Amino acid sequence: MSLDLAILGVLAEGELHGYDVKKRIADLPGAPLRTSFGALYPALGRLEGKGFVKVAEANQPKHRSLIPMPASLAGEAAIFGARKPKAGRGGRRKKIYAIADDGRSTLTSLLLDDVADDRSFPLQVAFCSNLAPADRLALFERRRAHLAERAARPTAIPEGIDYYLQALLVRHGNALTADLAWLDQLIQHEKAQLDPSDSSDQNPSQETDLS
Repeated sequence: MSLDLAILGVLAEGELHGYDVKKRIADLPGAPLRTSFGALYPALGRLEGKGFVKVAEANQPKHRSLIPMPASLAGEAAIFGARKPKAGRGGRRKKIYAIADDGRSTLTSLLLDDVADDRSFPLQVAFCSNLAPADRLALFERRRAHLAERAARPTAIPEGIDYYLQALLVRHGNALTADLAWLDQLIQHEKAQLDPSDSSDQNPSQETDLS
């Protein structure tokens, strides 16, 4: 899910070469997803095969003007070589990928999908501008409910656990607390977009401060 979501998300912003798709995914803030070209290009091909992604353009060499065909076989071979499309650097023509209409609907489905996936949720947030405000609010509220349930579970520290494993448990608890507060800010922001008259007593600068 994560790679498909990332690909469709970056292509929803504009047409890109495969190299640039990889770079944009790697540069997403707060949603690190490292992928190799060996994984990216098969995924692009699979999405293209499903009709979610289309090839918008390929490097096509310009055809040379026609030359009167000489009588000799060597001349005919020369003309054939002049007309034959030449591959780009490395023997491969670059493709420019774009999202298709079916890809946009699939992107929406992925954005509203399972909020329990810790790896995919940052990507859902990264591209949630593709959703309607009410759908964004529902996404954040479902994620908050999931994390609140997770935080409410008692965390038993096994007897004899070493200091470093304890430190990881503490870090996990602190991260849950921070994420809940962050989601509260996102939820409040979305509610203000839906109904500006019910935006609480905070001033606008406090509402949008996510630091």
